[in-house]
Amino acid sequence: MGRKTFESLGRPLPNRVNIVLSRDNVTDTANVKWARDPETALLLADFYSISMDKKQFFVIGGERIYSVFDRYINKIFLTDVFSGPINGDAKFDYDFPSDEWYYRYEKEFPKSQVDDFAFRISYIVRRREVHRERLMTEFMHRDTEFELNWSKFADENGANAEKTVELNQLNFLEHLGG
Repeated sequence: MGRKTFESLGRPLPNRVNIVLSRDNVTDTANVKWARDPETALLLADFYSISMDKKQFFVIGGERIYSVFDRYINKIFLTDVFSGPINGDAKFDYDFPSDEWYYRYEKEFPKSQVDDFAFRISYIVRRREVHRERLMTEFMHRDTEFELNWSKFADENGANAEKTVELNQLNFLEHLGG
């Protein structure tokens, strides 16, 4: 995420490593890591996702962060908040061309006691996945957890694990809001 998004949250997101992309130094803690450029952010995301045995990592933020990582993103969970006209300093105004993306799932949620505005969550998938190539040697010997998890991460069951994660995410969305 970008520094402005991180600061707007007021605290690190729990139960994950938060990688903050910023030209300005952000103090590293157990679950906050500073990246001064997109390449460092991706290296940290690769390292921590493999070390923690996670098949996916998430890029959060607005249009600026999306534009930096667009070429690496294959799946998007997009939240549209129906707040009407607002005065803000950022806007995510991107059209997803139908020849490149498709909407796999959409669900709308009404205004409620915990949500000031109605909103929609869309799950958008790139028609032709893009993959980054990294040499395993970039990560080897940096962390014992990485080495322990690598074979499990890269084996044939990895594809099944990713499908399970995706189904769990879709089930969560389906049951969200009652």
